Amino acid sequence: MFLAMIETRFAKRVVRQLLKSHATIISKNPGLSGEPLYREVLIHTNLVDPSHVDEILWQAEDSIDEWTTHSKKELGFRELAHFVALSQYRAAGNVGTVVSFKEIVYSLIPADM
Repeated sequence: MFLAMIETRFAKRVVRQLLKSHATIISKNPGLSGEPLYREVLIHTNLVDPSHVDEILWQAEDSIDEWTTHSKKELGFRELAHFVALSQYRAAGNVGTVVSFKEIVYSLIPADM
């Protein structure tokens, strides 16, 4: 139970950081979308090393391939946020999760974002 609370808080904190950066970037560059937007958001959040942003975008996109999602869906902000939250959690030395990071992320980020 305690671990579930820690994981939920962790995921929500990462998502809030990403959403705040997303809003900041969009307000400064309203026409920005897709991968260029995601690149700027990742750099702005300081969650990842700027020199690894392209690699993270590639890994996030690769993680939603047709085999795992059963669709030809492209990388969206929700998928990126899910990938980043889970990657950050694992980078902190955690191996698995008790809660569904996907459910947490998807409940906080609209599908059309």
